[in-house]
Amino acid sequence: MSDWGEYYPPAKPIKVKDGIAARSKKGEIGETWWSQRFIGALETIGIGSRLQRGKAYARKGQVIKISIQDAVVHAQVQGTTRRPYRITISFTRFTDRQWDRIFDALSSQALFTALLLGGEIPKEIENVFASLHLSLLPVTRREITTDCSCPDSANPCKHIAAVYYILAEQFDRDPFLIFTLRGRDRETVLENLRKRRSSVDPKDDEIQPDPALSSSHEPDVSRGPPLAGCLDTFWDAGESLDTIPMYLHEKPEAEAAALKRLGPSRFRIGNRDLADLLLPVYPKARAYILNLVDSGD
Repeated sequence: MSDWGEYYPPAKPIKVKDGIAARSKKGEIGETWWSQRFIGALETIGIGSRLQRGKAYARKGQVIKISIQDAVVHAQVQGTTRRPYRITISFTRFTDRQWDRIFDALSSQALFTALLLGGEIPKEIENVFASLHLSLLPVTRREITTDCSCPDSANPCKHIAAVYYILAEQFDRDPFLIFTLRGRDRETVLENLRKRRSSVDPKDDEIQPDPALSSSHEPDVSRGPPLAGCLDTFWDAGESLDTIPMYLHEKPEAEAAALKRLGPSRFRIGNRDLADLLLPVYPKARAYILNLVDSGD
């Protein structure tokens, strides 16, 4: 066969040990409405076909590392060459004045503050940003700047696309990363909401901020008996816990709100964040208890 008729199969990327693999193994990537909207926004601005090229990379674990520094995503993706490619992704940041308007608008409604403090982004938040002629998620190509050290002239290349998918799953776990990429991190957002909510007249709305979520609140914790002396009753509900009303048949507005409020864990098991491993426990535990209640046990 002549050189003109020879077939050269596409080069395969070098396998990565303990890479950051997407949790989703088939179908769409992204569990929450905001991560799905992020991928949808990228498709809307005309790069959807190129995104698909990176989905296999994301699922194979070709992304070696990803971090956010000074509101810029830095990542390394292993391709076909020995040296991993370096990727940066950044969104257009809001100005200080724009952020002041955003915080004023969000804090004017207690529900937004309550859900955000619980690690949940309400869908109505898009209307708030739209009223300010802004968008939390990028809606044009001009709002996203990307770069990859690979020789591919396409943008996004499959390496950048792989990082987009991993980033979407990180949004599932920590929605405040979206705010971070717009210029304000989790603590700055929550602190501004708390300050503004503290000046709101309680008569102005029905839902009040939970004082237990305030960073200045110190719970009154009494010291219990030594562990060795209560092993037989350790898992039993105490008297104070028995007085707390529980509405088991109502699905919470924010699943695993306490865990999401804590943010990413400092501990990892294998290459998985401990918080990611604990998230599925909450709905399973609720289903287990509901089954006990319904069965009368």
